[in-house]
Amino acid sequence: MPPRGLVKAKRAAGYIGEMLSERQMVAVLERVAVGIGDDAAVLAGGLVLASDMLVEGVHFRRGALDAFAIGQRAGGANLSDMAAMGAEPVCMVAAFGLPDGYDEVERLAAGIASHGVPLVGGDLSRAGAVVVSIAALGRTVRPVTRSGGRPGDVLVVTGALGGQAVAGYTAPVAPRIAEGRALAAVASAMIDVSDGIAADVERLAEASGCGAVVELERLPRAAGASVEQAATGGEDFELLAALAPGVDPPAAVTVVGWLTAEPGVRLVDAAGDPQPLRGWEHFA
Repeated sequence: MPPRGLVKAKRAAGYIGEMLSERQMVAVLERVAVGIGDDAAVLAGGLVLASDMLVEGVHFRRGALDAFAIGQRAGGANLSDMAAMGAEPVCMVAAFGLPDGYDEVERLAAGIASHGVPLVGGDLSRAGAVVVSIAALGRTVRPVTRSGGRPGDVLVVTGALGGQAVAGYTAPVAPRIAEGRALAAVASAMIDVSDGIAADVERLAEASGCGAVVELERLPRAAGASVEQAATGGEDFELLAALAPGVDPPAAVTVVGWLTAEPGVRLVDAAGDPQPLRGWEHFA
């Protein structure tokens, strides 16, 4: 099976359903500016591609979310990846896997489109559970990857953390598109906080070849959220960015730590003692 990145690149280049020649493969790869390992792929010219999948029983329960809310969450998660790259979304397509008798496709689609980004097409298939898979297309003049951070960069986060954990992962998702575009002008690295900052800061730091320190008492907490929920809860879809020292943030953010030359990530309490907190890992 070919690597996922190459499959995505092939589809983006229009070579679906046929074997690529060596020349065509090289041409496709030359057009991929940012590939596997980031929040989205970036092709030459600033075209940004991202995809996400929500599976019933893994990411949501139909008893807790109605069809509109499921679609809203799926669209928001995908658009959050656009925000993390500093991209402006252009459109989305959606593929649904649906159990026999499921009749709420229109409500799913309405939820996806509720973010104001056009839903322009998709596909349907029979499935044993509700599956919502979305791909988003966007553009950016300055893509921000996870890998540009440097030791000494300040770590900042938008919004508040832990709100989804408090709400039982039923609160509406609000992707930080405007904040992502503003931060893209100055950030050295950026990632969306989808699996909890405890997990996502490690991903950003490792991609940048750095370590990191996060001061837990600085985490901006949603109403009712504990420090642990703010650090590990996940699905808040805020943005975590690295800024060079002295840079004035162009969006409302909270400073939560910094990148270090020493490897490893430390989440420390008010006394400076490391705390063994971990975010969500899909295949742990």
